[in-house]
Amino acid sequence: MVERTALTDIFLRKMRLPEKRQSDFWDGKVPGFGVRVTSSGTKTFVVMYRANGRQRRMALGRYPEITLQEARGLAQSALSKVAQGLDPQAKKDRAPDQPKDLTLFIAVVNEFVETHCKQRNRASTAAETERLLKRVFVPKWKKIALTEIRKHDVLRVIDGIIKDGKPSAANHAFAAIRKFFNWCVERGLLEVSPCLGIRRPAKNNSRDRVLTDAELSTLWSASNSQGYPFGIIFKLLALTAQRRGEVVGMVWSELDLGEGLWTIPGARTKNGSPHLVPLTPMAVEILQKLPQFSTDLVFPARGKLDRPYSGYSKGKRTLNAKADLHDWTLHDLRRTAATGMAKLGVIPHVVERVLNHSSGTFGGVAGIYNRFGYLGEMREALELWERHIKMFVSG
Repeated sequence: MVERTALTDIFLRKMRLPEKRQSDFWDGKVPGFGVRVTSSGTKTFVVMYRANGRQRRMALGRYPEITLQEARGLAQSALSKVAQGLDPQAKKDRAPDQPKDLTLFIAVVNEFVETHCKQRNRASTAAETERLLKRVFVPKWKKIALTEIRKHDVLRVIDGIIKDGKPSAANHAFAAIRKFFNWCVERGLLEVSPCLGIRRPAKNNSRDRVLTDAELSTLWSASNSQGYPFGIIFKLLALTAQRRGEVVGMVWSELDLGEGLWTIPGARTKNGSPHLVPLTPMAVEILQKLPQFSTDLVFPARGKLDRPYSGYSKGKRTLNAKADLHDWTLHDLRRTAATGMAKLGVIPHVVERVLNHSSGTFGGVAGIYNRFGYLGEMREALELWERHIKMFVSG
């Protein structure tokens, strides 16, 4: 008679190691599912079943690299196939039209980007997901088969980002790879995601950093000596309160410098809605004096005029060194402008319109029916903020 026990995490952690080579412990919940323990301490989840008249054993993974819950799920999936007359360990035939290298991680990533991200996500979201997968994970797993990637492989990459002191980057990278592996499960390329059971790497702490007038003045002076392109980008971020990607991706055809207007198409905004930004006199003057290296992009990449500038890290390091100020981010400029306008008496819903927020006053039904653009009020708010900047920059 086979002895069964209720397998739990406590039982697995505290179980005695066998004096001989190995011992099997069988689960009381899922028939045929158990754990094999060796005298060296290796604990491997297994499932026993009969296929084609033969008794077979299938290894599911080692504890704690996969959790008890994950192993039970794999066992139930295998037994479900057995009930359908299939052998879960039988080799799957590749479809005639399936590329030979589709099992490689890099090939599946390319398929995911083309068939899912670019078809179902906004262009900016698809581009960011592709960037994260190809910059963070592809270099590590380029020549590895998709089915060979385990939970400890994912954790090794994410833990490396955390050790580099980049918790936010770790969260973004984990979100991208989890999304990818979930798609693989949906497509039947994997039985279970290697990300299953892994928690968010770091706690999301919302920043509340607002630059003081003195700090903004110091950075502004440093940007004068830094010049094009990052010094100019810094100034436009401070003056317009728009997002980094929107400023850097600015296109000449979006600008009407005579009217002092910048129209950002919905394809380039976070909420997908077109956004009209009043340009203050200082912003117009800055743009009028810019060299036009590209007929399309205002800030093209060096040597690649069809791509927007992407040297944020290097540009910001240079600016930090010139200003001797390091504890800030480019997004803090947007928060600083919003806070500054509020202190100057600009009412909240006008600040929200400047920021192109779809929540707050403009969320839900209110946002649908409130079509008034507040363009005049937005211009007054940004010009008020510009006058404030001029005061401490010149003083």
